[in-house]
Amino acid sequence: MKDERDSSLIQEFKQGDEKAFNQLVLRYQKRVYDLTYRLVRNHEDAADLSQEVFVRAYSNLRKFEERSSFYVWLTRIAVNLCINFSKRERFRSFLSIFDISQKPEVSVSPEEDVEKEELRRALDRAVKSLPERQRATFVLKRYQELPYREIAQIMEISEGAAKANYFQAVKKLQKLLGQYR
Repeated sequence: MKDERDSSLIQEFKQGDEKAFNQLVLRYQKRVYDLTYRLVRNHEDAADLSQEVFVRAYSNLRKFEERSSFYVWLTRIAVNLCINFSKRERFRSFLSIFDISQKPEVSVSPEEDVEKEELRRALDRAVKSLPERQRATFVLKRYQELPYREIAQIMEISEGAAKANYFQAVKKLQKLLGQYR
């Protein structure tokens, strides 16, 4: 679904109003940062990648034909940059399934703290073991809460393939984490 405010800002930018792009950045910078952080799990890298997303968007916005929403287009750029980054940086995490703003839970006992930390590490390892496309699809569906239609546009795959990627990711995670049920 296209956002009329985005469309208006894009048209203003295409007509020479540089400030219109700044409004788009302000509107989406937190969402783009949150997405890149979830995919690379490093604040500095996420900040760099987020900045690169907007540099690329700025460079290509005049060619943007609005066949999808601006946010879907930005997300596609972000996911592709993160996948490429992951390929270059084999020793860095591609993803963590925990939100950076997650509030610490109050524990009942030290044993419970240890169990939660063990589960957290197991979840991280399991998600990191997923193939890149499945990881990206999982993050987009689970944490960005995007519909399969938009995930398909972002990943440049069919909607069925997006559903299959998510289904396979969940199945693999269930298998890898079966002992924690």
